[in-house]
Amino acid sequence: MIELVKAHPLFMEEVNMPILELDRKDYEYRIAMLVERIRKKELTHMVIYGDREHFSNVEYFTHYDSRFEETLLIVDQNGKLSIILGNEGMGFSKIIPVEIDRYLYQHFSLQGQPRQKLRLLSDILSDTGINKNSKVGIVGIKYFEDGMIDSDPEQTYDLPQYILDAIRKACPNIINATKEITGVPDGIRMRLYTAKEIAWAESAGNRVASVMQRLIKNLKEGIRACELPQLANVGFDPTSVHPMLNFGDRDVAIGMGSPTNTPLVKGTPGGLCYGLRGNLTCRVSVLASCLEDYPEHLKTYFESFYKVYYHAVTAWYETAKIGATGGELHKAVMDLIGGEEFGVTLNAGHCTGTEEWSNAISYEGSTIPLVDGSFMQVDIIASGPGPVHNAICEDAVVIAGPSLREELRKQYPDVYERIQKRRKVMREVLGINLHEDVLPMSNLNGAYYPFLLNTDVVFGKR
Repeated sequence: MIELVKAHPLFMEEVNMPILELDRKDYEYRIAMLVERIRKKELTHMVIYGDREHFSNVEYFTHYDSRFEETLLIVDQNGKLSIILGNEGMGFSKIIPVEIDRYLYQHFSLQGQPRQKLRLLSDILSDTGINKNSKVGIVGIKYFEDGMIDSDPEQTYDLPQYILDAIRKACPNIINATKEITGVPDGIRMRLYTAKEIAWAESAGNRVASVMQRLIKNLKEGIRACELPQLANVGFDPTSVHPMLNFGDRDVAIGMGSPTNTPLVKGTPGGLCYGLRGNLTCRVSVLASCLEDYPEHLKTYFESFYKVYYHAVTAWYETAKIGATGGELHKAVMDLIGGEEFGVTLNAGHCTGTEEWSNAISYEGSTIPLVDGSFMQVDIIASGPGPVHNAICEDAVVIAGPSLREELRKQYPDVYERIQKRRKVMREVLGINLHEDVLPMSNLNGAYYPFLLNTDVVFGKR
């Protein structure tokens, strides 16, 4: 049974700490995994594509993210790294902490920028060591599987045609290797491997939660959506999604809109969403202080929609552990909110990283398990039209086994202590019986406010 319970002060307690940054050793560890995968697949090279939107695969191994341009990262079977960049990327690439050869390809630069030093991309690829005898795995944006497309999945690519043509000219023996990076469950980027990576994720979780906490604290009748971020001291950290802040039926129904001039009207739906690389938090419910503030047409949904939705969120948390399958997560949620009246169309949670959604394992019949180090967004979206009633209580968790947890306890005791405190509060206040594998990444995990203007009460399971 879901009931209103008194909120614990932890939910609105901000954690102010510096950004935890990865260093050369962390990236070398990742590169070593990639080289091992290259050899296992009997490749000579991997060519990894990146652009402003699809930066994560390149950034994961180099710390370099494409700010304006396309880029190609080339890694060979001996661990030699090369990167092909545009004009501005050459300067920005100084942030790369590992040894790497840099090549300028000016057509990766923005339209109209200087191209006096332009060379053929195929010639530059040859300079990196790729030749007619090479076997190259290409990492694009997505991988493909049988039945998804009309062509052979291993010979289908989603990077720009001119880049693909240049690669084929340098080496005709190519294959789609994207699944080696983002495939589930064993793509290289689909889990966290070290205590430091968990501490990095928790660092992002703290910064995201602090913004969300300040957004919620500053909600008041009449404030315009575009005014709220100023009061919340939203920083300049790179975001993983467009900030979303929506007041009223129209904006909440659209869902993914950024702040407008719409004023906060008590008794209407409201949504807040903020994400940085490594974490996202979202809350969608009703802009109210108590049930009496709900308009008559929404009051009926308090029991039949919002409470049931939160029950589904608790079911996800209580099902998650190493070895639990995506199908089990899906069933736990959809047994409660699988009806048409809940409007659930996406997965019950998904994998995350520096981008908000990297893949997903939770769907009907999925046998793909959560593994040691799985990094997940507890992202369950329920919505209904006429009247608009949407619900989201989204936060990130890491699934970690005994050895990884012990490593975290020894190397980052403050992080470990915060996580254990959250687990205790989630269990004792929210009634969520977390498996010991489940590590909540912020103080907001599981705290759902059915009255967004009242931080004194949340839903709890009894």
